[in-house]
Amino acid sequence: MKNQEEYFGTGSISNLRKILERTEAKKIFLVSGKKSFELSGAGKIFRNRFSDFEFEIFNDFGIIPEVKSVITGIERFRNSGSDCIVAVGGGNVIDTAKAVNILSFQELNPEEYITGKSELTDSGKYFIAVPTTSGSGSEATHFAVVYNGKKKFSLSDESILPDCSIIDPELTLNLPSEITAISGMDALSQSIESFWSVNSTEESRSYSEEAIKLVFENLTSAVCNPDIRNRTEMSKASNLSGKSINITKTTAPHAISYSMTSEFGIPHGQAVSITLGEFFVYNSGVSDKDITDPRGTAFVKENFGKLLNIMKCRSSDEAKNKIKNLMKSIKLKTTLKELGISEDFQINFISDNVNTERLRNNPRSVTRDELRNLLGKIK
Repeated sequence: MKNQEEYFGTGSISNLRKILERTEAKKIFLVSGKKSFELSGAGKIFRNRFSDFEFEIFNDFGIIPEVKSVITGIERFRNSGSDCIVAVGGGNVIDTAKAVNILSFQELNPEEYITGKSELTDSGKYFIAVPTTSGSGSEATHFAVVYNGKKKFSLSDESILPDCSIIDPELTLNLPSEITAISGMDALSQSIESFWSVNSTEESRSYSEEAIKLVFENLTSAVCNPDIRNRTEMSKASNLSGKSINITKTTAPHAISYSMTSEFGIPHGQAVSITLGEFFVYNSGVSDKDITDPRGTAFVKENFGKLLNIMKCRSSDEAKNKIKNLMKSIKLKTTLKELGISEDFQINFISDNVNTERLRNNPRSVTRDELRNLLGKIK
């Protein structure tokens, strides 16, 4: 994996100038959110501090990374003559920028690579990621989510990892409480899933452990009483969660979440966290008959013991309730009915449209019937 340059802390956005000067960038392709760029304070910072640089701004896309948006971005980027890409925003913005950057330098139609029919061959331009939310950790990962219609795909390549990340908690100070809650639960879900993933390592689990502790200690206050301290800790948790899934990728809660977002419009962090507690209980009950982790049942059981200790819980049911109570404290929904999903055909649709790639990372095998049963418990 390529080495990434990282700047973290209050005011770290000031490092952007020296990075741009060092790379001799004259024109920058700036990918940003439409509203979040100004809300975060980034717009004012860029106007005041970087007015001597030429920028091509691309913000013509929605709340999820889509093929059509990426294709538009590729055309704009290729015609712009830009020397590098700077992405300022949440996971959607950074993932869109990642896809635009890498796919602008491939020979075939972008959909060939997005759908996995062809392998990426060339790297993109120098890429700087500046997150303005605390959840996805996209600035720390070497993959990018892209939706083709309502189907989710993931570009994955070492060259997709941003060359540089600038994590400045000040840019999250004005985040609305709902986005703070949703993105924070995404960070928690990623960290817990990474810990139990079949691909987990000592390094990934160390990132996960710190992130899990930070979320439980800071998310409620970041939503209800935000200040620079809890915003900083949540920025750290998000980045660590990204570093953990960069090694392991995500598992069942993410696998089942994508159709909730694409078909029913459920925000990603809400969608992944609503099944997290039930999957905690389900996965902790792994046996020799349904184990998928090659390290064996004893290893997975021991891993769950460590996870319970990290969460300061005595049982998987207690852990499930702790996750549920956290969600309630930040005013997120904890049942499917609250999200407008109550009919059997909706449950069947979700269980029949699971991302099998992410499901394979789960430590316990999951059948369609088991998925329906699990969803029924949160109905």
